[in-house]
Amino acid sequence: MDDSSNRFELVELFMAKAGRHGWDRCFHGIIRRETDIEGNPVVIGKIKVNDEYIIASASDQWKLGEKLDEMVLFVLDKKFHEDKK
Repeated sequence: MDDSSNRFELVELFMAKAGRHGWDRCFHGIIRRETDIEGNPVVIGKIKVNDEYIIASASDQWKLGEKLDEMVLFVLDKKFHEDKK
């Protein structure tokens, strides 16, 4: 039996929200911590907002949170993912 079938993948839960007081519009997802080819830390986040996914990366979780919060605003308020027909 292959050892990889007995391994677990640990992930962290993460949240993004729409605006400073947008607690009624919060979305949860996961983050992964890695290093780039130069050994620098990279945090990658994936959050589902309605029927779309937002994916971003940053050097730390605080910068990632800022990016994801801003992207949630683009999707919800500016209809960034809306199909233009």
